[in-house]
This record gives sequence, C-alpha cells and structure tokens, in this order.
Amino acid sequence: MTAGPTTPHHPHDPHHRHGRRSRRHKLFRSLVSFSRLIHIYLTMLGLFLMLLFGITGYTINHEDWFGATAPKVDETTGTTPAALITANDQLRIVENLRQAHGVTGALTSFDDFEDEYSAGFKSPGQIWEVRIAKKTGATAIHHESFNLAAIVNNLHRGRYTGPAWRWIIDLTALLICLACATGFILWLALPHRRKLGVALLVLGTAATLAIALFLIPGPDKPLPPPTVQR
Repeated sequence: MTAGPTTPHHPHDPHHRHGRRSRRHKLFRSLVSFSRLIHIYLTMLGLFLMLLFGITGYTINHEDWFGATAPKVDETTGTTPAALITANDQLRIVENLRQAHGVTGALTSFDDFEDEYSAGFKSPGQIWEVRIAKKTGATAIHHESFNLAAIVNNLHRGRYTGPAWRWIIDLTALLICLACATGFILWLALPHRRKLGVALLVLGTAATLAIALFLIPGPDKPLPPPTVQR
C-alpha cells in the first residue's frame, strides 16, 4: 500500500504556531536562567567594588564634609649626596629620596634645571614635591598627606593609581552594566510587575534627563556685598 503525500505545515496552522511559541518560551527561560546566574554570582564577586564606587560617589560630591580637601602639610629638609649630583644620576637620586627621606608614591616629574633638581611624587593619599640644590645638595621636601576619604575619592577617580587600578575601574563599570542588563531581563520574567516597572523606568529616565537639561549648572552663587571705600 502506497503512503499518501505528507501534508506540509502551513504557517497559520495552530500546531505550527504553538511549536514556535514553545521554542521562544524555552529560549527565553534559558536566557532568564542564565541571567539569574550571572546576576547573582557576578554581583557577589564585585559587591565590594560596587559598594566602594557607590559610597565614594557620595563622598566626592561632599568632599568638604569629610575633610578630603584639607591635607596635612609637612616641610622637611635634608641633604642629597654630592656624588649623585655630580654624576647626574637621576635614578639613584630618586632611590636616595625614597630610602633616606621616606618619599613614596609614583614619580610623576623630574626636572633638571640649571641650579637645582625638582621632583614630584604622587599616590592616592600623598603628594611629595622635592627641590635639590646642585651646589650644596640641600634638599627641601614638601609633603601633603590626605585622610581616608580623600584616598578613596582618588581611587574612584583613578587619580595617581597606576594602570592596575584603572583595570579595576573598567571591570567595575562592566560589572555594573551587566548587573543592570541581567536585572532588566529578570524583571521581564515577572509579567505581573511589568507595568509598574515600565512606569518607574520612564519616570527615572525622564527625571534624570529633565535635571540634566534644565537644572544644570544651577543658580549662581550670591555675590559678596560691595566694599565701600572711604
């Protein structure tokens, strides 16, 4: 007995449409499951960093409140060996400053002037400015040290931190973006809360744009009263 021709599935066939919806549903559930995994474990991996950058976003906005703009200043003097100056050995001069005078931080400048050397060192919590007289070796050291709030603020900015910490900033930014994206996908999996979520998303976006467009840079500070000359 010869089998009759197989009837192809029509695009509008209910069984065909049900199969496509089922595949899309399985794909979406797989995406939600993967997003939940990423959201939980990557967030826990970068929790400390995201908290650090969240808190320092506040402390940077109010640096005066936390004393982050008022360093402790020390002025000290010393002597740099004449042999290093005569040899114009800048590397050993820098090493001597670190060993003999306790200078720390990354070397950010070294200038060779006619009668003196000038060197600068910086780290997230300290600034050093050194001047060395070539004739006498007299060394003047200006040192500024900042409190913990200033240090973490500079970590947030990536100021005087070096390339390794800049990688940390990049990774933290990526973690925050992934947390937002996976959180959005997880929200899509909650059909009963979608309307409220859309409303809050639109409200938050509109409020942010309105502030950026209409309230920046803000009102001028009041001018001081004019000085009356007599």
